Amino acid sequence: MFKNNTGFSHNMVFDEDEISSGVDVGVISMSEEDQLHGPGETYKVTLKEKGSYSFYCSPHQGASMGRFLVE
Repeated sequence: MFKNNTGFSHNMVFDEDEISSGVDVGVISMSEEDQLHGPGETYKVTLKEKGSYSFYCSPHQGASMGRFLVE
């Protein structure tokens, strides 16, 4: 689960070139337009396939990226 702990807008978009093969990025990502606008807003995703999942916040793509490893 992702929780916005700031007063700035954020979202979570998985990079389709850096996730496990066969996973539909559209199912696990927020859309580019969807935003968590305020403190305490959340987005929950369940990653079922083993592998590496890179993600970014589209408004802050140059600064906020991350990766999950599902084993």
